[in-house]
Amino acid sequence: MKYKLGLLGEHIGYTFSPIVHDEIFRYIGVDAEYKVYDTPKERLEETVAELKKNLVGFNVTKPFKTKIIELLDEDESGCGAVNTVSIAEKTVGYNTDGWGFMKSFLQDCPIRSGAKVLILGAGGAARVVAKMLECCEFDTYVHNRTLSKAEELAKTFGVKLYDGSGADAVVNCTSFGLNRGEDALDGVNVGKITYAFDLIYNPEQTDFLRDAKERHGATTKNGMDMLIYQAIKTDEIVLPDVRLSKRDYEKLKDKIRNRLREHGVV
Repeated sequence: MKYKLGLLGEHIGYTFSPIVHDEIFRYIGVDAEYKVYDTPKERLEETVAELKKNLVGFNVTKPFKTKIIELLDEDESGCGAVNTVSIAEKTVGYNTDGWGFMKSFLQDCPIRSGAKVLILGAGGAARVVAKMLECCEFDTYVHNRTLSKAEELAKTFGVKLYDGSGADAVVNCTSFGLNRGEDALDGVNVGKITYAFDLIYNPEQTDFLRDAKERHGATTKNGMDMLIYQAIKTDEIVLPDVRLSKRDYEKLKDKIRNRLREHGVV
């Protein structure tokens, strides 16, 4: 049996997810394919109905991580933002982004729990990051252009509204950085930043990361490892009888990075 999976989003032609998942399928020895479903907002319900008929599961990315929930039978994300949908007797939403983010964030993190971390953005990705940072006991703040959205996120996850002061670390959960010249740090005090994490992985070095490193000497990391880790976790959820160890995760990460280098990505 050939398993069919995919990625649902809008304007996502830049994604490397098919390459990532193809390498996972090779490693675990599963006959599966992964396709991109680039879908305009007005066709979301129609597309999801088709995916439910033909796939065993799919990932969800911008701008549908919250909207998708009303089209599912159950939501097990725990944060109100779904990036993984399993299709069996029921359609169930999960979130593997949080696990992938925290695993990647902590690997190179020069700060400790209790340090001040500023989240940029208040969308689905920011909700996941806020939940994970709070669980790991960081002093977490959120900044967003639309104040009401930041207020809602802060109230939901027990984080604080940005107070205008500096931060030890900044996590970019916005789309600013996909194009050159966009300033995710506009209006933000980053005087003492020591760690900058960008969920964007393409381009490899956003202006946000470059500025944090060159102007502030910060340790920087993009979203590539997060992408890899959440993808592996997705396939563990969606595909039957897949259970991987910590060693498998690290071996797979190296294999995927090597595969992406062949495509000129990393």
